[in-house]
Amino acid sequence: MPLTKSALALVTTLAAIAVTAGCHLQAPDPPDFGYARSPEGGLVVAYPLCPGDTVSGAEIYADDDDFTTLWKAHGARSAETAQGLFEVGGDAGFAEEEQPLRGELPDGFYVAVVEKTGGTEEDGRDGWIDLSRLKGARLGKGEFMTYTGKVMTRADVNAQLSCS
Repeated sequence: MPLTKSALALVTTLAAIAVTAGCHLQAPDPPDFGYARSPEGGLVVAYPLCPGDTVSGAEIYADDDDFTTLWKAHGARSAETAQGLFEVGGDAGFAEEEQPLRGELPDGFYVAVVEKTGGTEEDGRDGWIDLSRLKGARLGKGEFMTYTGKVMTRADVNAQLSCS
């Protein structure tokens, strides 16, 4: 059965939208968090963030039935933390730890971030961290691993976002 003019126009429009959208979308969705070990052995998280937005809090929770909170902090203490680069449990990161980190982190867990956008705090993105990827990885200065196994710089982590 041949397509009518209106059906053909609709198919053409949808195809054009699909092609155009593919050019403007940035993968992955959701964007990867970066992570690395600090020189002291702590965990450093590089959270993808648009210019002008800030991080005001973060939480790590387990991949268990209760999503147990392993660490929770708020009140960015440094410009680096506010810009999305923070060490879990580090003294310079956040002003208040509501749930201090006790013991070692498991190999896999979630990180959730609170963002401040335009003066309003809101839940940011969640990201999966797989510490087993760091075992044996050789990261250069300023490089971060992602759960997908990519090595990214801080700029690469932020560049995943389509910021307006």
